Order: sequence, then structure tokens, then C-alpha cells
Amino acid sequence: MGEGGRVYSEKGEIDAVLRRRDPDESRKKTYRVAVGKDGCLSIPPELAGELGLTPDVRLDFVSDHGRIEILPNIHSLRRLYIEPTSRCNLSCRTCIRNTWEEPMGDMDMGVFDRLAGQLSRFPHLETVMFGGFGEPTAHPRILDMVRAVKASGLRAEMTTNATLLDDALIDGLLRERLDTLWISLDGTTEESFESIREGASFPLVLENVERLGRRNGRDGHRIDIGIAFVVMKTNLHDVKHLDRLARSVGARRILVSHVLPYSEAMEKEMLCLQTLTLETFTFAPGKTELSLPRIDVNNTTKDTIFSLFQGFENLTFMGNRIAVDSRRCRFVHDRASFVRWDGRVGPCMGLLHSHRTYLYGLERRVRSHAFGDVREGDLFEIWNSKAYVDFREKVKAFDYSPCHVCGGCSMLESNEEDCYGNTFPACGGCLWAQGVIQCP
Repeated sequence: MGEGGRVYSEKGEIDAVLRRRDPDESRKKTYRVAVGKDGCLSIPPELAGELGLTPDVRLDFVSDHGRIEILPNIHSLRRLYIEPTSRCNLSCRTCIRNTWEEPMGDMDMGVFDRLAGQLSRFPHLETVMFGGFGEPTAHPRILDMVRAVKASGLRAEMTTNATLLDDALIDGLLRERLDTLWISLDGTTEESFESIREGASFPLVLENVERLGRRNGRDGHRIDIGIAFVVMKTNLHDVKHLDRLARSVGARRILVSHVLPYSEAMEKEMLCLQTLTLETFTFAPGKTELSLPRIDVNNTTKDTIFSLFQGFENLTFMGNRIAVDSRRCRFVHDRASFVRWDGRVGPCMGLLHSHRTYLYGLERRVRSHAFGDVREGDLFEIWNSKAYVDFREKVKAFDYSPCHVCGGCSMLESNEEDCYGNTFPACGGCLWAQGVIQCP
């Protein structure tokens, strides 16, 4: 062993590691686009779908250091979140449901069937994610919902706390060919997990997921498993063990989010207040850029690497930025929409339900927002309504007041308006848009 990890002394060992890399796991795709004599591009159908191309659409091309990025058409729905229920069998410390003053309920199957019948109208829709702020597997007809989505030729994904993942449910999810299952695991030990997820048994959850792992792929269908982890001061030490936990349950992806500070106690658990204030890990135009090569991470380099990560905004590795885009709505750019359990259509996770957050000791009341209701209207018409289209364009520009770092005025107390003149919903205080909260 060396300071940086295992030292492979035999060439055979190195070759074995390289052979284990599955090229199909890469998310990158390369398309060859032909250019006609008139200068027009001939876009392959698969790429046209990924870009959300429709007649007369205008795309943004971003040029940066010799690289060209083509931004997809944000008005082509690609990913739909459906909240089967707002109920949950747990009382997690980290859940914003603790701030709700609204009724809980399940999506009526008549509403779901009406919604499912409208999905074929969206030519670029790829995925339906069953998730929200309840436990999807608590809905008594969740398998019927997955079946309907798969019958439409779409990918079906789900998030779960895995407490209800018994033999019957596992068999049903495999039978209905669920594509991806995200497991919420906020601890790698029984003590840390159960201190956060009140009402859950860590050994039972692991047993359930491991049971899925043993059956996964046996009948020809394999469910992709991911881990969603909410990091706080009290479970930070668990992050370094996530890879081991992922291997034990057969997970191929791990997504880490900061906790949403719905109370003063949760704000004290956050690990990103300095990040928000100093704009750490964001790119600062006009400042010096520093490009590093691949480098050992060990006792010799740790102090230097720490100082660079802490104070050098424009840090890259071989020209590849490690900075993230702040003040950017992932849901708009990912072309997503949300349907609540009661049929209301919202634009994002942050506006799905009314809740409150705390930053710098100040309370902010966030009011939910919907552009329509599938119980009364058609999702296609709601998505293409002028109000919803204008909202996506506005959020894409993201010219909102930086409420996430400000403590200077009463407008901070809610998302009704901001000092830039934006009216409800004002998104400047959204922590999803600042890159600190993320959901599968």
C-alpha cells in the first residue's frame, strides 16, 4: 500500500482492472453529423430527440475554449416526475414534510390513467420518475403505474426508502421491468442511519436491497440501482464508506445532496453555508484560470490541493472545469415537469409543495406554484401554455436577486417577489438552483 492507495505490482492486476471497465457505462455519446453543400446539418434522429428538435426551434450554441456545447430545446418535455403519494411511513429528520400544513393523499388511479393516456403526445419524453416528497411504494397501485409507463415505451424510475421492498414488491418491479431504483440511504451504519430515518431499520433496509440484488437479472431484466444520500455534519464521516455500501447492495451510482434547511436545527447541519457565501466551486469570468494535470492525492499533496479547492475559483484539470453552474435550474435545463399526487402540475421540486427554509438564521416561506391541473386540463396544453413557456424562458435567464446570500430586506421572507422586480415565484433563493440540493 502507498499513500495514494493500492500499488499494483503485477501487470496482470492492472490489466484485470482495465478489463473490468465497461465501455457501455459511459454517459458520453459521439454523433457524426453531415454538412450539406448548403451548410445545413443533417441531424441523426437519435440526436434530434436528445436535443428536443421541433420545426422552427432555435438552439443555443455555447463556445468555450475551443469546445462547442449545444443546449437542448427547453420546451421539449424529456423527463416527467409523478408523485404517486405524499404519504410516507417514516418521519425522517431531513424531510420538508415536517413543515407542511397541507393534507396528505394518494394519486387517484383515474387521474393517473388520464395522465398516462396523454404521454404519447410528447415526442421527446424519455423517462417517468415516480418520486416527490412521499414514499412511492406506499401507493397500493404503484406496480400498475409502472406497467402503464412501460407500456408507453418509456423508461420508468423510482425513489424509495426501501422499507417496503418485500418479496412481492421486488418480484413485481422486476416483472414490470422498472429501469432504475434509487434507494435513500442517509447512513452507512445502523447508528447514523436510524438517527436520521426515524422508524426505519437499517438491517431490514439492507436485507431488502440485498434481496433485490440477488434476484436482479435472474429472469433477464436488471434494475439499475442508485443510492441517494443526504449529507450533514452528523453523517459526513459516512461519505467515505459509501462506495463500500454501494458495492454491497449492487448500486452503480451515488448521488449526494446537502440537507434542505427546513428548520434552524437543520441549517446548523449544513455543510455549504460558506460555499453559498463565497460562491465556492463556481466559475468566475475574468479571473485567472489554473489548469492542473492528474496528480497524486496523498499526504504530500493534500495541503496544496486543499488550499486550491478552497480559494481558487477557476480551477480546472487539463482544462476541464470542476466548477458547477450556480444560478441555474437543473429542472428547466433537463426539460422536466412535475405532477403532484393531487394532479397539480409544477415546474420543479422546489415549488412542488409549500414549505419553509432557514438560511443565516432567517426564515423563508416558499409557496408552491402550479401551471395547471391534469384533473381538469391536458398536460400537453399545460406544458405549452404561454405562462409555462414564459416561466421556462425566465428561469433559463435566471435574472433573479441572489436571495441565497442576502439578509438585507423583507423580500427575503418569501418567494413572492424580489428586489430585481420579479414577481411570484421569485427563484433567487432556490437551493436547487445554487447546486447544493440535488434529487435523482
